[in-house]
Amino acid sequence: MSKRDRKRARRLAKENRENEVRLQIVMAVVSAVLLIIVLGAGIFKVEEELKEERIEKEAEELQAREEELLSDSVLQYEDTVRHYAEEAGIGEHVPVLLAIMEVETKGERDDVMQSSESAGLEPNSLGPEESIEQACDYYAGLVRRAEEYEVDRNTIIQAYNYGPSYIYYIAENGGKHTFDLAVEYAEEMSGGRTADYTHPIADDNGNWMYLYGNMYYVKLVEQYLP
Repeated sequence: MSKRDRKRARRLAKENRENEVRLQIVMAVVSAVLLIIVLGAGIFKVEEELKEERIEKEAEELQAREEELLSDSVLQYEDTVRHYAEEAGIGEHVPVLLAIMEVETKGERDDVMQSSESAGLEPNSLGPEESIEQACDYYAGLVRRAEEYEVDRNTIIQAYNYGPSYIYYIAENGGKHTFDLAVEYAEEMSGGRTADYTHPIADDNGNWMYLYGNMYYVKLVEQYLP
C-alpha cells in the first residue's frame, strides 16, 4: 500500500469513528427525548388524576356545605335545578339558584322560585318544576346582560329581585353591587316610601326598607352560599 493509500485509509477510519460517535450522540439524544416524553406523559397523567381527585373532593365539600346551609325542602329540588340550569347554560350558578329558592320559599310553596311574575303571570301561578325552569331561563337572561354590561355576580342576584334594570343602574355606577347602591336604587324606585322590616339581616340598619323589592336581597342570599 502506497503512502497515499495509507493516508486515505487513516482519513476514512477517522471519519468512520467520527460518524460512529455522532450516531451514538444522536441515538443518546433521541433516547433522552423519548424518555422525557414518556416521563412527561406519566407526570401529566398523574397531574390529571390528581386534578380530577381535587375537583371531586371540592365538589364533595361543596355538597356537604350546601347540605349544612340549605333546608331539605330545597335540596329535594337540587337535581331539577341543575337540569334546567345546565339546559339554560348556567350550570355553574346552581348554588346561587338554590340559595335564592331558600330565600324565596324555602322550597315550601308551589312556585318555589317565585318566578311567575317574571314570566308575565299572576303571582304563585306556576308549579315547582315550571317555577324552576322559568327561574333558570330568567336568571340566564340576567347573566347574559351582566356579561354584556360587565357587572358582578351580586348585581345579578339583586337583579333577580329588582329586575333587569338594576344591571343598567350598576353599570352606570361603577359596575359593582354594593348595599348602598341597592338602597339608593330602591329609594329612587319607591319614591322614598319606607316600611318596617323585622329581620335579623336588617338589625344593623334599623329594621326598615324602601317599598321596592328587597334591598337586603344579596345579604339574604349570601347566607346560604357555601
